[in-house]
Amino acid sequence: MQVTQLNLYPIKSTRAYQVGQAFVLPQGLNFDREFMITEMDGTFITARKDQVLYRLSAFPIPTGVVIQYDNGEQCVALYQDFVEQQTSEVWGTHFPSWVAHDAVNQWLSERFGRDVQLRWIGKTSERMVQNFEPNPLSFADSNPLLLVSEKSLAQVQAWSPVPVVMEQFRANVVIDGVQAFEEEGWRRIKIGDVEFEFAQCCTRCILITRHPTTLELDPKAEPFRTLKQNHTNEKGKPIFGIHLVPKSSGAIRVGDFITILE
Repeated sequence: MQVTQLNLYPIKSTRAYQVGQAFVLPQGLNFDREFMITEMDGTFITARKDQVLYRLSAFPIPTGVVIQYDNGEQCVALYQDFVEQQTSEVWGTHFPSWVAHDAVNQWLSERFGRDVQLRWIGKTSERMVQNFEPNPLSFADSNPLLLVSEKSLAQVQAWSPVPVVMEQFRANVVIDGVQAFEEEGWRRIKIGDVEFEFAQCCTRCILITRHPTTLELDPKAEPFRTLKQNHTNEKGKPIFGIHLVPKSSGAIRVGDFITILE
């Protein structure tokens, strides 16, 4: 089994930034979910409700991040301009983050049609999440990294009455796989030379029904409904992919082999 795709999401809930290699840190892949867009009170904004997030792409640069709207307009947020800390919130966890310059926030607000802010996690994240302490976490929902399998996707597509694409599942690591859903039984693996530990299966939500091309939510809630009918955890929640916690640091690359340790 090999890695076939690596994705970063420099700004949470925006388009994927596909790379050939990535460096693994305790909180996940470097540059992944390092930024997020929030309401003025620091509450995170998600593409579950705001379609405009899927019209934004983010490109890491040495001095910050370039944000591009799908019509080609661009804005640059520089690390040096994040000078004020305020409280942020992601799924009930509250922690300090850095607020972008007014010009950046104004540019984003114009595209959202309301006042929003860009937040940076900072040089060192101060976000602590239950079951992941003492390591800090990025702006990711609950775990550092998400792995999915092309074989599992093929099974979901066989069940689903509508076409399904991998981009809907917003994974960091995509592998070819051997059998559908075999990854759910792994407890420790190595990708290249970097070791990871299984955290939990990824429970899915309505976000997977937003198509990356049309940007619309599927009117019949697919493939969420298909997963709900065919593949759930013990609590009846639909699952696809696994969350991983890095146990070492290092580079992983497209083409790296997967070694099952446990």
